[in-house]
Amino acid sequence: MRVGFIGAGLMGAPMVERLIKAGHEVTVSSRTPDLLPPDWTVVDSPASAAADAEVVCSILPDSAEVRAVVAAVLHVAGPGTVLVEMTTHSPAVARELALEAESRGVAYLDCPAGGGVASVRDGTLAFWVGGPAEGLKRAWPVLAAIGDEAKLRHCGPVGTGLVVKLVNNYLVAVNAVASGEALAMVREAGVDPRTAIEAITSGGGGTNAQLANLYPNRVFAGDFRAGFRLGYMLKDLRHAFDLAADTAVPVPVGEAASARLAEAGQEFGDEVDFGSVARLYGW
Repeated sequence: MRVGFIGAGLMGAPMVERLIKAGHEVTVSSRTPDLLPPDWTVVDSPASAAADAEVVCSILPDSAEVRAVVAAVLHVAGPGTVLVEMTTHSPAVARELALEAESRGVAYLDCPAGGGVASVRDGTLAFWVGGPAEGLKRAWPVLAAIGDEAKLRHCGPVGTGLVVKLVNNYLVAVNAVASGEALAMVREAGVDPRTAIEAITSGGGGTNAQLANLYPNRVFAGDFRAGFRLGYMLKDLRHAFDLAADTAVPVPVGEAASARLAEAGQEFGDEVDFGSVARLYGW
């Protein structure tokens, strides 16, 4: 398929690699074109990437960038085009943009991804999709080339994919902070943290992905390079808190976790991995 891809950064670049490997014809727009492989087809604007594309993918920092890019894409996209918007941002903005797209005959899918850069590279990335089923059917070959078809979920109308992603990241953030506290208690009490993790993951705390993966594989090795940036986690939490406010659900635990992550951001910067919150506990 002819694919326009906008935003070839930390997550986007390996997505493009998988699309090219799968045989798709990909045209890329990026704010940092000099960092991209010389054999890629790279253009100077989102509109140029979207021109003549059957499917247009974008993965961007937040809602402001999404608005600007979608406006540029809709200026050139023809009827029947599918816009696959992978940014984790506001569900309300996604619904607003979907109406604009629909008025031009373009199918809009909110399609945030779950799993991080490593999951893109090994083909295990999950997608949570909101939008029309017919649009998803047309975009399926593109999404299947990037991620794991078994983890591709159609969550409902536009906005629902983002709701699921925000709740997912809310749980990741809370578990990352709680795991840091728990393992610090274990360490200070004289128990080897890896032994504790082995015991806990066979008990009631065993569904905690941060204990199963983040801490033993990254934190204990002192690897805080960004797989998922701390600044992006804080951004996602802000959107999750907007969702909580819209649904009148109190989230004091999430607010406490967000405050702790913000403290880590002040200490170590927003470009590090969100797992850097563990450093506040002496890791």
